Amino acid sequence: MIGFDTLMDAAERRLDGLPLENLRVRAGGRAWDIAGVRDQDRLLAAAGDWTPFPFGVLLWESALVLGDVLPKAGLVRGGPVLELGAGTGLAGLVAAGQGARVVQTDHSFEALALCRRNAVANGVTGLEQRLGDWSAWSDDTACDVVIGADILYEPALYGDILRVLERVVRPGGVAVLTDPGRTHAGRFIDGLRAAGWTVGVERRMVAALPPCEVGAMVKIDVIEARRT
Repeated sequence: MIGFDTLMDAAERRLDGLPLENLRVRAGGRAWDIAGVRDQDRLLAAAGDWTPFPFGVLLWESALVLGDVLPKAGLVRGGPVLELGAGTGLAGLVAAGQGARVVQTDHSFEALALCRRNAVANGVTGLEQRLGDWSAWSDDTACDVVIGADILYEPALYGDILRVLERVVRPGGVAVLTDPGRTHAGRFIDGLRAAGWTVGVERRMVAALPPCEVGAMVKIDVIEARRT
């Protein structure tokens, strides 16, 4: 069996074939230098036959909003944090910058390698990367805080995500998710409430990232779900 480190090193080399850009963004009260893809069409052209497709290397507005939410909520200082669908790793970087011990998970080795690259570029320690498949979750590590940006893209996965949260969030713990206002995400929120979680939703309007035109705005929902 090929080891995790070997697969991560191979994914790191594959990143060089993607249209990555060095992006300077602000989240959580500071600036970050994030390598990521902004043009989805260019990503499709470069990695159209990859399995799984590395959507996570795209930088989404949801990640910026999640990064802004974490310090203000005071949730992550010092404690263990699990990041689902880590992508570029921005939210996990913010949490680690607040003193949290962060485990970043994704089903794409390319995304995990990008998380590691971005952590090094920003001089942030206290992060670990692990492979995470919501439909075949095997890690029972429990924590008080789970975070995830833009992970509610596929309703068929909602049951799997809820099962992961039920396994890893301790009673009294919280999941903080951000989503770009998808109508069907309400079904996931209903599922959380039906399972006994206390859920609050706050909608924010934020500036769209390039290549959207200057002045464009997007809506991002901040979903805070506490396990009772």
